[in-house]
Amino acid sequence: MDRYIARDPKTGLPLQIGERGIPGHVDEAYRAPQGHWDAIKHFDIISLCNGSIQAIEVRWKEKPQLVSRADGVRALPRVMRSDSDAVQEQLKLALSDINPEIRISALFSLPYCALVEADELFEHLHELLDDVDPQVRKSASKCLEIVSPVFPSATEEILTQELRSSNINRRKPAYNALKEMCKVWPEVVVFHLDELLRLEDDKLRLEAAKILPPLARTKSASVWDLIGWALCDDSDQVRVQAARTLPTLAATQPRMAKILIENSLFDTCAAVRKPALRALNSIDITGFRMNRLCIDGARHSDPAIRRACILMMPRLFTESEMRIQAADLLRQETRPELILLLEELSRDPEIDGGEDEKNRYLAKAPPATDIDGMPILPPADLPPQKQLSGQEKRDEPGSKE
Repeated sequence: MDRYIARDPKTGLPLQIGERGIPGHVDEAYRAPQGHWDAIKHFDIISLCNGSIQAIEVRWKEKPQLVSRADGVRALPRVMRSDSDAVQEQLKLALSDINPEIRISALFSLPYCALVEADELFEHLHELLDDVDPQVRKSASKCLEIVSPVFPSATEEILTQELRSSNINRRKPAYNALKEMCKVWPEVVVFHLDELLRLEDDKLRLEAAKILPPLARTKSASVWDLIGWALCDDSDQVRVQAARTLPTLAATQPRMAKILIENSLFDTCAAVRKPALRALNSIDITGFRMNRLCIDGARHSDPAIRRACILMMPRLFTESEMRIQAADLLRQETRPELILLLEELSRDPEIDGGEDEKNRYLAKAPPATDIDGMPILPPADLPPQKQLSGQEKRDEPGSKE
């Protein structure tokens, strides 16, 4: 049988595999969970499923266990490669069985049996998502969460439906599957989010926006478009989730981060501005656009934004430009700690400094020279004169006395 190929939902072309995927290779973690059904002998599995054997006793972890048809259905993935036709037949019968326990067991085995042959299995999954039994519906949602990252194009329509479900118990596993697909099939995630972020329901847009942070490491223009779109959303919570991607973009795509930060830094919501400010502090801020952004930010209503932008001024402007900008900002600043900061930046030590500071800027005097241009050296130190007493001074020759 031909190997399953994941295809782009829009173009139908084969999808590129993400960081964890390798074409034709299945992650070793993609295996059925272990249980007492693993103790069933291979030659008894099909017999248990078709009713030839009603029940048998096995030993699991040194204890006896009685297994029946439901356990045989759970053991089907163990023989799917050696007897795929019989496995497919028994699995389809189990998926349509009147007994809910058998249907649940079939949903347990479906993801792993589909690796060999997926024919009609996903049609059964689609039907069981609306099963009359709540436990079957729950198992179907869990099954969809497991198979979607492995079979993205085969489950595209089912996942689209579940992502928009009004029932949170059905919607949550679908979004969990979407998060897992970010690591393997980012193109498919972009396709779904592109539609979800345009819906009128705020709750659905918020859940879709929560997928953006794990998707931000993908170097794709489509992902950047989604983030930019979400940063302009009417809902504060949607913008908050989109802003969480900015520190990641600042580390991986600083040029794109600069563009997105410009809007987020002046957002009306403080929770949006906080990650934008963190991203701004981690990137190279040189350039005319960043100079303008810094000055605008220094006039922002949020003191944290003003302080961060004021501290950036020495990195963006020359000393003279910085003093001019700081003096201008002092006229409207009201917070004492920021006033002190601006006063320090606007201070010119050559004019406003103390005597020692001013002397540093004085030019050195030229050396003294004689008429021939030779330097004039100071006279050598003379020996100190002896101090005479009053009587000695009177006895000294030439004394008037």
